[in-house]
Amino acid sequence: MSRSGVAWVRAGARPATLMLPLLLIAGCSPRSPAPPTASRPPASAAGAGTSAIPSTGAPASTATPLPYVYPTPPLPPPNAIETLTMLTAETGWAQRRLDGAVLHTTQGVQHWLVATPLLSDGQRIVAVAFVGAGSARVLTAGGLSSNADAAPVSMTFTSWATDDGGARWSRGGSLSVVQDPGLSWQGALDFVNPDDGWFSANQDGIDASLGTTLVRTIDGGAHWDEVAHLEPTPSPGSTTCYAQPTATFASPTTGWLSGGGCAAAQFEVTHNGGVTWSPQPIPLLSTPYLGLESPTFITSQDGVMLGMPASEEPGVVVYLTLDGGRSWTAHDAPGISPHAVDFINADDIWLLSSDTMNAGFAAGLYVTHDGGQIWSTLQRLDNGPPPGGLDFNGSILDFVSASLGWTDTFIGDGDDILQTTDGGHTWKRVTVQITGSAG
Repeated sequence: MSRSGVAWVRAGARPATLMLPLLLIAGCSPRSPAPPTASRPPASAAGAGTSAIPSTGAPASTATPLPYVYPTPPLPPPNAIETLTMLTAETGWAQRRLDGAVLHTTQGVQHWLVATPLLSDGQRIVAVAFVGAGSARVLTAGGLSSNADAAPVSMTFTSWATDDGGARWSRGGSLSVVQDPGLSWQGALDFVNPDDGWFSANQDGIDASLGTTLVRTIDGGAHWDEVAHLEPTPSPGSTTCYAQPTATFASPTTGWLSGGGCAAAQFEVTHNGGVTWSPQPIPLLSTPYLGLESPTFITSQDGVMLGMPASEEPGVVVYLTLDGGRSWTAHDAPGISPHAVDFINADDIWLLSSDTMNAGFAAGLYVTHDGGQIWSTLQRLDNGPPPGGLDFNGSILDFVSASLGWTDTFIGDGDDILQTTDGGHTWKRVTVQITGSAG
């Protein structure tokens, strides 16, 4: 992924694509809670002065158990945003948390216009790639299930493209993949320019045998072709891996498959657009249940990738490349579980990281100005809000300069956007306004 202001976000804080290694250790095959069963009626009380009557072996109740109903989470506020991707102080993209609608701004983070394609009933946005100041690519699908254990089905995805900030959308080609309909698809779509893009299907699944189907477009989504189907390859003696790798590209030819949460993490490279892949050695790759996020490139040479082991040692790892991904160096970073990371060059990197793998807890804010060798604390992690009452526990972290950036925080059902103008030392709330409708 060529970095266009895209920040990596932690799974759990928002719907995301990485299955936490901790969950995988506990049990690789996720299961929904068992449905409630009908209880047997209590025996009638014996009459006064008589003994209880022994059971006659009457059949138990044959009532059909009620199906398990997944609880409906509360709706987010109508002005809550996610996947914030600012390209300048004024211009950027985001999505509305309420319905995934694409948002565009040319007036800063406080003022947004709905810039999403007009979809038919039952269709929803499942993947977005923000390519440039006015360019975005979207995949939509119908028939998605709220049941994470739903059986795989053949699903059809439709491509959409805009190059004028969402004022007009053109419908592109469609593709069909045997698919788990209950999956979250955010982040599976990757474009390196308005024409060259890839979609990683089945990057997570209850049926790991599905593997990852990689499809590619070279004309902005007008046509899609399958270029590879990658079967899961757990190491000998290990359990099946349920976190399928996702492909991320730095150019039309060179990209990486990164995944983890298994006995051995996966990191492979391609130089022919995804047709063939080969393992690439990097530091700490043999760490059990290491989780690797997708690399993010800010130039053709400079890239950053996050690693998250399943234990507190060594904690968060920041990988850095200065030669287009041919070699990677690993640097320890604060915390044990990252919420988000963002960078503006190979030296200046900001990190939100907590001391627990559970979602929703506060994170400390840290910065490095030498590519991860030395980290400075901007906000200590003390499990409580700092002076001023602002607590970092969201998933947004987005900087456009050494001074100007944004993050978010949750308070109850609220989700506030915070802005800094001094590199993260101090933050102020900003009010978000969303206007317009799809089409």
